[in-house]
Amino acid sequence: MKTNSRAAAQEQPGVVDRVVPRDTSLASFQGRTIDLSKSWEGAQACAVLSRTEVRCYASREEEKADLASRATSIGVSRGTAGPIGTLDWNGCDEGWVCIYEHQNFGGRKLSFNDEFWHDLATWAFVDMTTSFTNNQGGGLFGCSGSDSGILGDGAGDNLTMTDCTASANLGTYNDRTEDIHG
Repeated sequence: MKTNSRAAAQEQPGVVDRVVPRDTSLASFQGRTIDLSKSWEGAQACAVLSRTEVRCYASREEEKADLASRATSIGVSRGTAGPIGTLDWNGCDEGWVCIYEHQNFGGRKLSFNDEFWHDLATWAFVDMTTSFTNNQGGGLFGCSGSDSGILGDGAGDNLTMTDCTASANLGTYNDRTEDIHG
């Protein structure tokens, strides 16, 4: 569902500012630090774990294994659905919203699981989103209807990504995204 105002996006529960600036675009990838605003250096999937921690992976399989291992090691559980990395849809783990570079969930993938606005320029992903999966608010008990994500085009036109939905092609919104609210 599209909305045509910045105010509509800010009315989302917990949303204070349209875009939360990030201090860094640095991410860990294959034992080194890369600057995603300049190059993904071969990474195919990146997970924004927090405002200050981003991890990138050479494949989606590597991302899934690392996130599941990380969740288990710190005792995180998604309830009966198991730890992160066990219940995925289009390669997007339960509790996450994922955007993809190409249609049909192809190309590079960028994942979020927090409730902040993010400027996609931080990760060199402006005007590159072609498909999405919002795998938040679901699990084994169905969708709650309370964890929508929003894609913004920077001009006040927003696309709401209702929880437990996916789009293989954004149509007229293809390659128009400048920011995201997870």
